[in-house]
Amino acid sequence: MGLRGDFARPFGMFAHRRMRFGPQMRDGRSTMMMAQVSPECTCGGIVSSMVTQLQAEAVPLPAVPEAALSAWREAAGRAGGAAALEPWDYVPAPPFILDDDGYLIADSMSQNERHYSRLAECWAVLRRHFRGHGGAVCADLSMPYMEGQRHKVVAPDLLVALAAEASGGRDSYKLWEHPLPDFVLEDLSPSSERRDLVDKRVLYRRLGVPEYWMFDETGSRLRDESGAPLGELLVGYRLRGGEYVRVCANAAGRWPSEALGLELCVREGLPRFFDPVAGEFLRTLDEESAQREAAERRADEAQARVAELEAELRLRRDSA
Repeated sequence: MGLRGDFARPFGMFAHRRMRFGPQMRDGRSTMMMAQVSPECTCGGIVSSMVTQLQAEAVPLPAVPEAALSAWREAAGRAGGAAALEPWDYVPAPPFILDDDGYLIADSMSQNERHYSRLAECWAVLRRHFRGHGGAVCADLSMPYMEGQRHKVVAPDLLVALAAEASGGRDSYKLWEHPLPDFVLEDLSPSSERRDLVDKRVLYRRLGVPEYWMFDETGSRLRDESGAPLGELLVGYRLRGGEYVRVCANAAGRWPSEALGLELCVREGLPRFFDPVAGEFLRTLDEESAQREAAERRADEAQARVAELEAELRLRRDSA
């Protein structure tokens, strides 16, 4: 199933072909239900469309395969059809896992290896930075945001909630149980592009998330409010007066995050975090490993030098 806890969604975890509800599984903490639906019945996990297009052209919501929707309704115990869904509502891609109350933990959506590598890097770097200061750093964790409405769920690629407990054992991040995230980062992919660019930006604004950031490895998908290409790999939005305002780069070419107290930029295709107080970038996993190895090497060299000096002193005493 991949990693558990705050890095909890599985990486391409299922490949079933029969439609059934699997037996309940126990992980020592909770009981979960697993729905299995054939691949041809899946809807890609997202009921999404461009909000501006919906408003301007009154385009109906995309059709949801009835088998997928029925599985979701049955498993989550909710009524209503696709017509009741809003653009930012989520219908998970079967097979999916629910908690005891029917809220989504994970589904079968998958991304490429580069996506998960960047996500793991950002998660580890920020978690190390905020360790000891409290706060939760969660990656790809299901975030139900309206109690009793199982389809009201979103899964930020990365969220930071400074007022939350720094627990590593969450199955999901329910907003009626945990503080609102201060910072959300989405890593765009072909399957999530339209949802991340428009639908999630509307949703996070309505929820009151102070900062919403998007990363695009191609540099061609990010667009400004008019729809014009930005030609950037990274863009951030800050909530001001109930609306998202794009964050401007500082003189150093980095984008400041008031929520994190850090500055963001892209180096070698990876979102990086700069600490203006310390005057240095937060170290990546490779940099941390290299620094640790260098420190161990210096310690070994110092120990060898001490042993050498002690041997020399003993030789001088013996010769005297």
